[in-house]
Amino acid sequence: MDGENNVYFELKNSFLPILCLHDVRLEYGDYVAQLDFVVISNKFTCILETKKLSGNISIDSDGNFVRTMKNKYGKDYKEGIYSPVTQNTRHVDILKHVLSKELKINNMPIISLVVMANPKTIIKKVKCPAEIERTLIKYDQIKAVLEKYQNDKSNQYDLAENDMYNIANLLIKLNTPIDMDFEAKYQLSYDTLQRKDEEMLREELTTYRLQTSREEQIKAYYIFNNAEMEELIAKYPKTEKDLLEVKGFGKAKMEKYGNSILSIFNG
Repeated sequence: MDGENNVYFELKNSFLPILCLHDVRLEYGDYVAQLDFVVISNKFTCILETKKLSGNISIDSDGNFVRTMKNKYGKDYKEGIYSPVTQNTRHVDILKHVLSKELKINNMPIISLVVMANPKTIIKKVKCPAEIERTLIKYDQIKAVLEKYQNDKSNQYDLAENDMYNIANLLIKLNTPIDMDFEAKYQLSYDTLQRKDEEMLREELTTYRLQTSREEQIKAYYIFNNAEMEELIAKYPKTEKDLLEVKGFGKAKMEKYGNSILSIFNG
């Protein structure tokens, strides 16, 4: 949802002649597609698939997506993830089918864009196939990319404004949302829902450790080392009792740094 908010902000402030739909669950016959954003202009329709992934993403020459993250000990590890480009290509095919059957629109360009909405994510596309490289963008590139498609002189397509609204109204008509209980699905408690993101915690803890070490003129790891920081994040202490259960935190360190550390988790 944070990622989609980033995309929404960029679209809202793009000042482009477009219609935008958000969170459309398109159900048509045997086909179902969850569309994060649909952008409709007179020149094209674009489906934006939003991803807010932790870690850094690299794409190899075969189009495989590999995510690099850090484990609780600060070591890098890699994992393959399902290609969001493949996922969104399927959405494009479904939308083409729907527009052809319902509105007899057969030649309108339908563009697939996968938007990485985490500003901290680094995307490595050095060996990436060209068709995937064109599809994968950061959220702050949305306006520039849409403007490029809007101003493409080779695209002679020109849809009337009334037809743009016909597409939008059709998708609204076919929208079949499902109420999702995310608390039950992911076994989330109220306390879990209030927790800060791991990356945010790591950044705040690292900043606090550095500032405190400079003030006290001591090594940063004397306050807590990387392994202890990862255990802090994993155990998410909310009280002094919780903090004392974290390895490396006795009463002396607790009295000296406890309130400041707990304020990071409770803030």
